[in-house]
Amino acid sequence: MSTVNLTINGLEIIAQEGLTILEVAQRSDIHIPTICRINGSNSAEPCEMCLVEIEGWDKPVRSCVALAQEGMTVVTDSPELQALRQEKLALISSNHFGDCKAPCNLTCPGQINVQGYIAHIAKGQYEEALRLIYERNPFPYSVGRVCPRFCETRCRRILVDEPISINHLKRFVADWTMMNNIDLNIKRDKPSGKRVAVIGGGPAGLTSAYYLARKGHDVTVFEAMPKLGGMLQYGIPEYKIPRNVLEFETNMVLRMGISVRLSQKWGRDFTLQDLRDQGYDAILLAIGVGIDKKLEISGQVLPSVIPVTKFLKSIACHEKTEYGRRAAVIGGNNIAMEAARSLIRSGVDEVTIVYQRGPEGMPANQRVIREAKREGVQFLLMASPVQISENDDGSLKVELIRMRLGAPNERGTRIPEPIPGSSNIIEVDTVISSIGQMAVEDGFQGGELEEELNISPKNTIKASPRNSLTNIPGIFAAGDAVNGPRTVIQAVVSARRAAENIHSYIMDVAKEPAESRFNFTRGKAFDDVALANFDGVNIKLREKMPERPPERAIQDFDEVKLGLTEKQARKEAERCLSCGCTAVDRCKLKPLDIEYKVNINKTGMGKSPVYNKDYSHPNIIVDLNKCIYCQRCVNSCEYDAIDISYTEKNENGLPVGLKLTFKDNCVSCGKCVDNCATGALNKKESIVPVISEKMREVRTTCPYCGAGCQLILKVKGNTIIEVTADPDQAPNYGALCVKGRFGFNFIQHKDRLNKPLIRRNNQLVETSWDEALEAVAKNFFDLKAMYGPDSIAGFSCARATNEENFLLQKFMRTAIGTNNIDHCARL
Repeated sequence: MSTVNLTINGLEIIAQEGLTILEVAQRSDIHIPTICRINGSNSAEPCEMCLVEIEGWDKPVRSCVALAQEGMTVVTDSPELQALRQEKLALISSNHFGDCKAPCNLTCPGQINVQGYIAHIAKGQYEEALRLIYERNPFPYSVGRVCPRFCETRCRRILVDEPISINHLKRFVADWTMMNNIDLNIKRDKPSGKRVAVIGGGPAGLTSAYYLARKGHDVTVFEAMPKLGGMLQYGIPEYKIPRNVLEFETNMVLRMGISVRLSQKWGRDFTLQDLRDQGYDAILLAIGVGIDKKLEISGQVLPSVIPVTKFLKSIACHEKTEYGRRAAVIGGNNIAMEAARSLIRSGVDEVTIVYQRGPEGMPANQRVIREAKREGVQFLLMASPVQISENDDGSLKVELIRMRLGAPNERGTRIPEPIPGSSNIIEVDTVISSIGQMAVEDGFQGGELEEELNISPKNTIKASPRNSLTNIPGIFAAGDAVNGPRTVIQAVVSARRAAENIHSYIMDVAKEPAESRFNFTRGKAFDDVALANFDGVNIKLREKMPERPPERAIQDFDEVKLGLTEKQARKEAERCLSCGCTAVDRCKLKPLDIEYKVNINKTGMGKSPVYNKDYSHPNIIVDLNKCIYCQRCVNSCEYDAIDISYTEKNENGLPVGLKLTFKDNCVSCGKCVDNCATGALNKKESIVPVISEKMREVRTTCPYCGAGCQLILKVKGNTIIEVTADPDQAPNYGALCVKGRFGFNFIQHKDRLNKPLIRRNNQLVETSWDEALEAVAKNFFDLKAMYGPDSIAGFSCARATNEENFLLQKFMRTAIGTNNIDHCARL
């Protein structure tokens, strides 16, 4: 074999003569980017990513065609090459049209794979849907009931008719697993030997505990109250989160192997130094915001003026208290709405919300406000209390003053200001104060470390948003205790990030890099989406959540919203437009755009669909809007079964007027899909986008025939997402037939037999394998005894291996005593 000597990036290499520079680099583990090169072939419109500089040559050359020559000195990366690649990528990307991530996923604070779990629900894979949710959110039962649904505000279906009921679907799969007592059996990593103390057993504390325990750490939760749940237990009434649901949810978290110490109050029963002395490697403060802000008016300390957290705690603990006939709730936040609704359920005839702004200025979610109005809560807006006094009969006199919005300040915010001489009086029996909550009032007590903790001006714990650390090494903080009152999902997100930071700290390892925010989108603004995207999408309104009528609901604290039925959930999930790309793990374009810092928001991307999606192939969807004409599909096909062409080039020199055709000799091997650089070709059954979540690769042998083709199953949880093959592994070298590549759906089919059945009293019933085989053996024995051995014949199936065929013929000839043996492939 003739060889040549050359240098690439300063490395001296001896290479086989006749190879291109790209081939030499790949064999030497030197990275040169390329999109179009595959199986030794290039596109007719080359991507020009593989440009390299050769000493003595005038300009960069394509390494995919330039042969390695004796004495060459090659540079594969330089500022000039980076600029050329960036420029070419920007040009290619300008012709690519589609979404990387769905808008709902981008809007979700938890970055939950919304499109993914909805796709699972549409296919009836409820357990897998919940497993996907748990990767980012261990509180789907509660969040599915109280989330403000940020994701639904950016559901593209709203541009057709109504958004998908995303949160109701999350609740459905959570409730389904509870009703069917499904154990997700999520594994935890091997023990790390590290101990973490979590102070606070609410959603933030339990979330951090859950993800730390999954990492193998020994986690103990210290909770001041007799029960876990924090505000979910003591702040959100049962008509929104039933306590049996919350108990099931917290037990699901504790199954990860978390220790709990209840009725242990920080500062009273232990201090931070105590925990350090007990050997904890890190401490997380997740105490929430359990202290009410004061009204700061005369009469605020009267017995019938009750802070909202104290009131809701008494409701949660079923304390019998008389609140009179009339009540006022001061404040316009979500918790104020729940207090008002709870008062009505406690027998109060007339409940009024008093708030200093108008309806559009209320911090409460508009959906929650509408629910309160439906149940009879009244609203007195643009008013603020001045003082509260007690009448002789114990009732309260609340003096209010009317408010108006002042001139905008430097931030453009109009601050409410009183209108002189506009006071009026309302008579009530109870006042609930709900003007905000804080984590601490006058600093923490208990020890030196407590006194050292830095407190923010908003009376929350100061912690770095970058690493969740307080000003004391090894002590972290997360959730509402840091951010102030937020939604449950926002507390979960803060706590999950804190868990990642704590893991990095105690294991002294770098955090996994944050996912890039790079994203192709079909419209820079949510409503800047061409309506042509929705051609062929019929109007289909969302499923209506079953709920108790208000006149019945206010009579008790039973849950108001009853949950979607399975039929409703499947129908609702099928409305999803599946905006996000389901080929993100195969994409070649996006990683290169990120690597070379292409700003597609400036350089441009496709603005509207040019081609209709083609569903004519039995297994493959073609979306030429994503195609960049790299021709990897054509060059990866062993059967010459694909034609792709274009009619002209645009002003940037890019092919347009694309046409892709599958010829009659296509065998549906799927290699074109596996090698597509952008998701322009996709498998019809691959409907779950894999976004930064781990996916196992299981190597196995195809069961469809005896050829022994090697498969790679891409698995999430217990679900096969897709099947691929290793191009370097015998005997199939990446090739698969249609059954091997696309025929795996039977595994999840509801009618699939996965346990042996035996007939008893003309009914098929489940049995053990031993009993089933014994029944077959007995039937063989009886047939042989009654009719002789030649009354029995044996056929081996096409999937049998040579070894299994050998065993079958031995069995038929020795155990049965007949030569009636054959293989179905011979027929």
